[in-house]
Amino acid sequence: MPSTIATSKPPPVECIKQHSSDGLQNTTRQSRSKNRTLVGPVVATFPLASSLPQILCDLSVPVDTSDPSVTMQYSVHICPRQMRRELELVFPDVVGRKEELIVIPTFQRTQTSMVSYAVETQTEKDAKLHQFYRWSGEFVSRLRKHGYWADVTDPMSGMALFTTCGPSLYPDVEGAEVLLRYAPLNLGMCFVLLHPQWGTHVYPATAFTLAPASIVQQTLDEMQCA
Repeated sequence: MPSTIATSKPPPVECIKQHSSDGLQNTTRQSRSKNRTLVGPVVATFPLASSLPQILCDLSVPVDTSDPSVTMQYSVHICPRQMRRELELVFPDVVGRKEELIVIPTFQRTQTSMVSYAVETQTEKDAKLHQFYRWSGEFVSRLRKHGYWADVTDPMSGMALFTTCGPSLYPDVEGAEVLLRYAPLNLGMCFVLLHPQWGTHVYPATAFTLAPASIVQQTLDEMQCA
């Protein structure tokens, strides 16, 4: 299994349980018509520094730094009204400011299908997880330097990674359905993401911030040129 943050978080999850996030599931259809996409979806390549951001070092998580860059699809969304209450339970820090919340879903294309239990698939999951950790550490650090709250959810647990954890988990698969209308693949006991171009060959993860959309896009542009 991939290395994860050494905290009191629950065991890693490989897919979204059918009843693990009823609040977000119940808002999926309601949110679609009111979703406001500000940017994208866009596929971009981000250089990754060989040294880890301090915010990631502080978590004492072992991260492979061998990959020089990460290519991912991202988009920028105003958080739909129907998702805000649930996200307050994921990120207690945004209580009272949820109207300002922006959601940035990301997707890395994979060589193997993420529904496979093959050794090659697990190895690729490890690599994509570490690339997202490095990208997110840089993204959150840059926004904090501008004075804005930002965080991501750990793709392995659904819990806040850099700030206070709430009682709820964020399901990346269901988030993609709400924000981008990406239909999930029902495997019976769980759902996995079905990307419209990449199918199940995709690794999802999500970032969140209270920064204005212009600052978010400026930060993403600067990271691509780093």
